[in-house]
Amino acid sequence: MKKSLIKVLVVLAIAALAVAVVSGCKATAETTTTAAAETTAAATTAAAETTAAVTEPEVLTLNIGYYADAADSYYQVEMDTFKACADADPECKWNVNMKVGQSTAAEQLQAVEDFIMAGYDAIVVIQNNPETTSECIAKCVDAGIPYFGASHSFAGISNRKDAAGSCCFNFITAGKYSGVDLVARGAKKIIMIEGVLGQGSASAQTLGFLLAYEEAGIKLGASAKDVAELKTEVKLDGTQEAKVVAWASGGWFSDPAQKAMSDFITSLGPKGFDAVYAQNDPMMEGVLLAMESAGLNPEDYLLCACNGREISWQWVKDKIIKNDVNQPASLEGETIYQQVKAYFKGESYRKYIHPYLTPYNVDNINEVYDSLVPFSDVAKYMEKRAAGAFVTDINDPKWTDQEGY
Repeated sequence: MKKSLIKVLVVLAIAALAVAVVSGCKATAETTTTAAAETTAAATTAAAETTAAVTEPEVLTLNIGYYADAADSYYQVEMDTFKACADADPECKWNVNMKVGQSTAAEQLQAVEDFIMAGYDAIVVIQNNPETTSECIAKCVDAGIPYFGASHSFAGISNRKDAAGSCCFNFITAGKYSGVDLVARGAKKIIMIEGVLGQGSASAQTLGFLLAYEEAGIKLGASAKDVAELKTEVKLDGTQEAKVVAWASGGWFSDPAQKAMSDFITSLGPKGFDAVYAQNDPMMEGVLLAMESAGLNPEDYLLCACNGREISWQWVKDKIIKNDVNQPASLEGETIYQQVKAYFKGESYRKYIHPYLTPYNVDNINEVYDSLVPFSDVAKYMEKRAAGAFVTDINDPKWTDQEGY
């Protein structure tokens, strides 16, 4: 009996020990599992925070002063595109203060001084003239504020390289594209409607146009350079095979160009000219209105323009004008945006450049139509930009370096 009791007690002791061991293992397993779960969660959180830190872009917050010399649709598109590109960029939070002058040098200088006093981070200027720009650049250098020039060249001033950037089209090339096309079509008696007589970009377009004749071996009675600079005052030697029969300034607008063209139709007569070069599309619109009022058919003449606004794409398709050059202000806004961003991110960038031009005419319009860059419609520009419909990277070789730097 005693031995049986002892056996029972031994069995119970072993059972209790087993229960204790199992309970201890279970507790240890639960503790280990919990600790592992907590470690995994902590690691996941840390990894997520690290990933967020890596992928979340650093936001570039800037206050930018943007000045335009005049209330011009070209300048407005450029400024609007500049802002639209920044607004679409998650790395940019830019406040852009746009000011517009009335085509005076004093206003340009005052605007830059105001931007400096207000402590803007960067200043972008569509200039009145290069000499005033030289003063503005010097003031910005003294204030430690980067100066970016848009639309017009200031490559001739001594402190040009003190500017943080400069963007303008190669107007000589733009004029030459139109001239080459009209040379091939046999234009000999040309009405020249410049933007503003003597203005740098206008004179450059005229020179490019006339160089196309000179390089084709067609005599102008003087050098292309002399004709472009002296205009009606040039002394011709009597050998000219092609001639500018009338000069005018359309001020880049339709109404003055329409009046000038109406006067030329009256003074020269319908057979006194065979071609018209209007240096932007608004002035070509004035030319077309004048011809319509005079009962002339535009298709009977060799008409060409520059700018390449959307309205002219259809003019060329309809053979109303013979050629144009896609010179979109939107692409200038794009260029300045990229330069400003690169400057503040400390990245290397091309500082003094020409955006690319795309000539089109009645013979190739259908081939190049889809590659033309929207000019007037900033929303359409941004839509096609997002779709990769045209080149936008200023490091692409389609952009060319400005001479003089």
